[in-house]
Amino acid sequence: MQAPKYHESRLNFQFERFLFFSDGVFAICITLMVMDLKLTTPNSTAIITDAFLWKNIMGMGLKFLGLAISFGIIGHYWSVHHRIFGYVIKYDTQLIWLNLCFLFSVALLPFSSGLLGQYSSDLNLQIPYLVYVINICVTGLFNCLLWMYVANPKRHFLTHYISPFRVKLGLYRSLILPIVFLFSFLVSFGFPVISRFIPLTIPFIIHYGMLGIEKKMIMNENELENTPIEGSI
Repeated sequence: MQAPKYHESRLNFQFERFLFFSDGVFAICITLMVMDLKLTTPNSTAIITDAFLWKNIMGMGLKFLGLAISFGIIGHYWSVHHRIFGYVIKYDTQLIWLNLCFLFSVALLPFSSGLLGQYSSDLNLQIPYLVYVINICVTGLFNCLLWMYVANPKRHFLTHYISPFRVKLGLYRSLILPIVFLFSFLVSFGFPVISRFIPLTIPFIIHYGMLGIEKKMIMNENELENTPIEGSI
């Protein structure tokens, strides 16, 4: 299906609506996750003391950890979405629906994160973490599809040519989260507590694990910039 034939004066406005809607979904998802963080409700006859509250707060350690990780994940995908569409100058109907699928998977994160947090104290349960990991994998998959769709040079969606190394770098970064969480889920069968801390390694993997590809990307782009145009003196 072809993109709507808007007048040129309306194209930028329609694309801004596209981006504002996406940003709004991310903002709402983060807000919903924070609202899900609640203390255990005491019995009506119980006397609330500082000791009772402190015990409640300390018992929410894994729930706080899950919230911090989920916050970081949504923040990561927002920043990736921001970088992707920093290159994009036009869109079509397929891109709109692909972006909606990606946002749907992001919108599910408050649910899967809340489910995991609700049963965070019972590490013998595998279903809550499995649902959460599946959600992360689906989000990562749609993030990859978004990037590959707009980076396809045949569609001419981008402001300028992007080197294949930059395309690969974006693809690998999108796959890191699903791979780490899948590994974490497998570890949870033997070491459930340790598995919950494995996602904390993601920022280090993204920063240090991609250095080789980043260097190749920079070298390739520098070579392209320094290559003389055919016919020039």
